[in-house]
Amino acid sequence: MDSQFEQMVQVNIQGRVFVICTSHGMTDQTVIGYYTEVLQQAIASMLTDESTPADFHRLLNEQAEWLESEIKQHSESEQLEAPAAPPRKTDSHTEGGSEQSSKPPNTDKKATGYVPEAKSMPERLKDRRAEMEHLLVNDCVTLKLVSPKQAKKLKRGLVGRDPEKAEAELVGQLRNALHEQVRKFIRKNNGGPWSTATLQTDVRMDITRTRTLRALVTLSRQLLNEREEWLSKTKSSLTGRFFGGRVKMDK
Repeated sequence: MDSQFEQMVQVNIQGRVFVICTSHGMTDQTVIGYYTEVLQQAIASMLTDESTPADFHRLLNEQAEWLESEIKQHSESEQLEAPAAPPRKTDSHTEGGSEQSSKPPNTDKKATGYVPEAKSMPERLKDRRAEMEHLLVNDCVTLKLVSPKQAKKLKRGLVGRDPEKAEAELVGQLRNALHEQVRKFIRKNNGGPWSTATLQTDVRMDITRTRTLRALVTLSRQLLNEREEWLSKTKSSLTGRFFGGRVKMDK
């Protein structure tokens, strides 16, 4: 990406974020700056040296739609969390004409003064993708579903995207990696712990059915345990701890 193209990218992103935020009544420069950085990181992770201005504007439109939905969702959440207005005092008359002021129940209970603190939009967004990022750069790397370099790249790709859509794409990619690891192990070891066609089909279906990154990591560990238990029973020599490692069978 040459300097002129890069400058055009930055200017267009800053302008689009500013327009979207101000149209929703958001004028806090900290929030606007945060979302500008989010969109810059997201788009930069998807651009390549061969990308054209048309490619950039397509990505910018996609990220702008995401930002619009994120702001609307946050606004709706704030309305739901807003405290209800206190009841107005009214005067009531008894049959004898005496005037009494109505009182709310439990008037002897002291107020705690505690008001739940509402999180800002950047905080909400960060929380929603925090678990995915942790699983990706830790568990998925340990299980060799991705390399450390790939994990960092995929982590950058989560920024500025709808968490649900981003997770669906990520899980789809990692499912393929797990499928390939299991398939290679089965071929090299005559099925291993999944020696029958039925067992192999069950494993494939279990992998295919995973929809969250947490579920995929859990399943990967379960399959790993089955593999290690089988190797232990067959007195095999294990030179690679995980599916992605090399397995050497004793002669």
